[in-house]
Amino acid sequence: MKSLTRRIAYGVAVAVILLVLPTCFFTVQETEIGLVTRFGRPVQEEAKPGLHVKLPWPIEKVLSVDQRLLVFDNEPTEMLTRDKRNVVVDSFLLWRISDPLRYVQTVGHRLEAEARLLDLATSELGAAIGSVPMESLINPDPAKVELRQVGSAAAAAIRTTAVESYGIDVVDLRINGFNMPRQNRASVIERMRAERERIAAGFRSEGEEQALEIEAEATKAKEILLAEARAQAEIIRGTGEAEALQTLAEAYRQNPAFYRLLRSLESLEEIVDDDTTVFLDANSELLEALRALN
Repeated sequence: MKSLTRRIAYGVAVAVILLVLPTCFFTVQETEIGLVTRFGRPVQEEAKPGLHVKLPWPIEKVLSVDQRLLVFDNEPTEMLTRDKRNVVVDSFLLWRISDPLRYVQTVGHRLEAEARLLDLATSELGAAIGSVPMESLINPDPAKVELRQVGSAAAAAIRTTAVESYGIDVVDLRINGFNMPRQNRASVIERMRAERERIAAGFRSEGEEQALEIEAEATKAKEILLAEARAQAEIIRGTGEAEALQTLAEAYRQNPAFYRLLRSLESLEEIVDDDTTVFLDANSELLEALRALN
């Protein structure tokens, strides 16, 4: 009887050991940090990725804390600018757990953490939007748009509270959507269209002014070139006429009689046609020349 009781006790002990022993070991993934708690209180330093040993469950438990960079996409929220204009802002947060112990003690899991971050983001982003006019959020001039500055200011304010209260590091806050409430879109779009048309008219006016200046410069250059060409042509024509007269004078000096005859024939050719009758003096040089030809 005692032997049977002893065997049962040994069997129970072995079964308990087999059931409890696996709970003494735990593995931490590369993307996580483990927190070992004894009856709900942390008892050792953060467990790095790898295999670790602890007291069996339920004495000690392991809480896994994600160490990756996480993204939380906020829902579009209607806010008010400094000049009392309603806008709908869509944003997202990049965050990670910087203090695992504080994170576990205050929020415990991701859903609760993101609910706290949503409250902070709505409050701080609303304050940042409310500090700037509409022209700083929607403007035809990209240099005057301050969306990035507004997001950075809100992120800095959220980061301070999140680190101290929840052990969460807010890496960045970005505005990825910006629109008008449906009831205001038509008027805003019309105002933007009018602004664009005004800018286009300014560019068009500047272009026409520059075109007139270019045309005037081209006309001036053309007149200068034509004047220079005319002057050069007159010089060349005068030089040619002088050379022609000089050549003619040289020819006249060589044979004056022939020259007079040639000039007479040229004159006759100009004034005589088929219906013209010419009476010449008997002593005319022209008549003498015609007789010599016969």
